[in-house]
Amino acid sequence: MKKEIGFILGLAFIVISCEQTSFDQEIETIDSLLVKLDTVELMHRRIDTTEFSNLGQKFTENLSYVQEVYTNKEDTMPKEVALLMSEYRTLKKPAKGLKSTYQRTGEEIEFSKNQLTDLKHDLQNNLLDSILVQEMLDDERKAVKAVETKVEELKLSSDFTQTKREKIEPRIDSLIQVIKQDES
Repeated sequence: MKKEIGFILGLAFIVISCEQTSFDQEIETIDSLLVKLDTVELMHRRIDTTEFSNLGQKFTENLSYVQEVYTNKEDTMPKEVALLMSEYRTLKKPAKGLKSTYQRTGEEIEFSKNQLTDLKHDLQNNLLDSILVQEMLDDERKAVKAVETKVEELKLSSDFTQTKREKIEPRIDSLIQVIKQDES
């Protein structure tokens, strides 16, 4: 009977000690970082990606058409047209990497969430040394900040490209229409 009571008390002690953690503050920090990542992920999802591919294709078609017309005419492109085409080319660089950057950033968000969830699990079960925990938390804070910065930069780049495109494309379309009318 004494053995059974001792066994039950020992088992109860193990269960109670496993449920307690000495990392409550660190777990709160992780929860805060996870909330921040959820917000960043929502901002990431709100970036309009449908136009990324369309922009590249239309850009190439328009640019090639205008260049081909002036090359075939063996004529020098007027200064106004050259300036407009130069301004139009400024859309190429920001638009070129938007889609791949968007995908990579989404993967980084998921990776960070998984890292934080795993770290939280380890802390809840007292599986890590306290010195190591602080280093890991510092690394995770930096990772979350880096992902947040990338999403903000992606949003700015996307907005810039969209705004500039809305400004320049009608002028390019008008130019192409004028060229087609002159060819007829």
